[in-house]
Amino acid sequence: MSKQESFDDEEITPALSEKEMDELDSFLMSDATSNEIMLLDCLDGFLTALATGPAMPKPEQWIPRVWGPAATDAPKFASAAQAARITDLLTRHMNAIVWSLQQDADHFEPVFDLQVFEGDEREYMDGEMWAHGFMTGIDMQRDLWKTLFESKHGPVALRPIYLLGAPEITEAEEVLVQTPAQREELSKQIPASIGWIYQFWAPQRRAADSASGKAVANENPKISRNAPCICGSGRKYKKCCGATQGED
Repeated sequence: MSKQESFDDEEITPALSEKEMDELDSFLMSDATSNEIMLLDCLDGFLTALATGPAMPKPEQWIPRVWGPAATDAPKFASAAQAARITDLLTRHMNAIVWSLQQDADHFEPVFDLQVFEGDEREYMDGEMWAHGFMTGIDMQRDLWKTLFESKHGPVALRPIYLLGAPEITEAEEVLVQTPAQREELSKQIPASIGWIYQFWAPQRRAADSASGKAVANENPKISRNAPCICGSGRKYKKCCGATQGED
């Protein structure tokens, strides 16, 4: 297996603790950053797109995009030590996402926001900003994602992320994301989509890591039989699209 596809257990950088996540969150929300900064849920979606995609960019390529689309969005660090600390938290969070996907991509847990709306005491899961971050990650490498866009099932797997996170959608699509309940339902479909997308690009990532030449993406990655179907029906894969493909 390639270096990107596996980590030696002794070399795994542990996931950020709750305290460290709060530290990173506080910095992203501080006056040291611009209004274009990615907040924690958006950042998690952005890093997940890079980790699941066809090729992993280097930190010096993706970290500046966290601050914003322009060079002037770079944060005003109080010291070199603070800059090093925040960079370490960002890279460790990326490593934790990669590790989590390697362990069980079918049950990946995104960092979603929770929203409460006036007149409604219920707390809704809302993956809108997470999905926006994911779409931003795709945009960084849009040419490399072309194979998935043109595949049979790729657009289906990407659909809940696209509906929640694309900068522009059609009027017909806007009807699908108007209410908190609709956005929550789409958010619940995202983990299954991530598992499928991760497996789709696995051959490409291995080829890129080993520098063995251009890879052909796997159009039919393995999907857990008990995972939610990527079509968004809410049924298990084996009872939905898996059944129509005649799988055992």
